[in-house]
Amino acid sequence: MHSITTRRLTTVAVAGATALAVLAPAASASAHDAVAKLPAKLTVKSYKAYLKAQKTPEAKQTLRSFSALPAAKQSRFVGHLQNGKIYASLFRQLKGDLNRPLRTVTSYNQDVKFVHEVAPRKSKGAVSVAYTATETIFGIPVTSEKLTLHYKIAGGKVQRGARAVVGVTNVNAAVAIKGGAVKVAVKGIARADVTWKATPRVQSVGKPVLKDQAVTGHVNTWTASVIHG
Repeated sequence: MHSITTRRLTTVAVAGATALAVLAPAASASAHDAVAKLPAKLTVKSYKAYLKAQKTPEAKQTLRSFSALPAAKQSRFVGHLQNGKIYASLFRQLKGDLNRPLRTVTSYNQDVKFVHEVAPRKSKGAVSVAYTATETIFGIPVTSEKLTLHYKIAGGKVQRGARAVVGVTNVNAAVAIKGGAVKVAVKGIARADVTWKATPRVQSVGKPVLKDQAVTGHVNTWTASVIHG
């Protein structure tokens, strides 16, 4: 699920724009008008239409899983998607060793869980630390943001030339998620940062949400976090 290619991300963006013909009208002259003209809320019907318009494996799997839920759970699922407070609560700070992966699961409520996974790899001085933050509803992933830091160690020190790769998987029709420029620096440790912006596609979501996702790597340890942007 978390392996994301550039091709797939491009497909998600294009398909998402097409599907929004169901959810949103053409852009208006002002930001206020644009917000006012957004659909009031996401419905079970419009969510299924959105998923059907996507051409990604994630959207197809989500449609199958969502359609298999009882009607009452489908209604709750869509309600959670457009609850801006839920997405805004997906935050965590973690740390660990390079030789040990970490996975944590926390419950927002009985339906919604936040899954944080860190997968470090170290081989012959080459290190990668991949951090993925995912929101699930009834066990179905709806948003997933991933930041992977790559760097090298030589002589017991982190070397210059670190790089980072980001990816997002989003099957939440109530928000559009876009990452900003990725910042990478090496000052004793390697560090990568990216800011994610979730923009409402329906009025019920409320205001846009900003999150800063970061990963640091040292000789033997790492840290990972998602905090308010």
